[in-house]
Amino acid sequence: MFLISHDTYPSAVQWHILCDFDGTISLNDTTDYLLQKFAMPGWEEIEQEWEQGKIGSKVCMQRQIALLDMSKKELHQCLDQIEIDQGFIDLVKMTIAQKIPLTIVSDGMDAVIHYILKKYDLPSLPVIANKLVQTGDRSWQLEFPNANIHCVSQSGTCKCKIAQQHSYEQIILIGDGRSDFCLAETADFVFAKKSLINHCINNNIMHVAFETFSEIQKPLTQLVRSEFQPDESNLVTA
Repeated sequence: MFLISHDTYPSAVQWHILCDFDGTISLNDTTDYLLQKFAMPGWEEIEQEWEQGKIGSKVCMQRQIALLDMSKKELHQCLDQIEIDQGFIDLVKMTIAQKIPLTIVSDGMDAVIHYILKKYDLPSLPVIANKLVQTGDRSWQLEFPNANIHCVSQSGTCKCKIAQQHSYEQIILIGDGRSDFCLAETADFVFAKKSLINHCINNNIMHVAFETFSEIQKPLTQLVRSEFQPDESNLVTA
């Protein structure tokens, strides 16, 4: 088990990693997986509204989670099937060795993330996400303690708001999708996969593209040691 506490970091920290969870750390989007298993009819129509830009992700998830029909036991049994990128464990070890704070910042669900991290002996990682609340034996709702009415992405968890709370640090973003788009434009360094790569290219955001965390190890280590030298094999601009 990796025990992580911000008290172990030096007082003057230069870097802070903000890392997405669903589709970045986890191999599957956990919300979609749960909806496919347990949601009552109507969740796909809500998803289409979000994809068409008619509603933001906050409204989308709030309405979809209200359609879940599952017990807590069924939730955990389903999450037992979710796997993470094993290279993320090595990344955590590296951040501990380099004394770099790493926070998971997700537009997903806190209880889901905590359960999966515990399964992989990573329970002490700080997590900022939407709050999943059980309201009955088989009913659930989502709360948004990290929302921002001015959020450009209309997300439940505004990642730019979280980054602003660490304005004295250099922010490294590791992400994969829409909830990362806004922060990618202000972060000091970006590691991108999936649709975040295209967003970075289209908006001329310098980034390192990756598919697995094992590809991040070398450039990230060099970056925090001020030894990073971009080259055509890993650094991408528009």
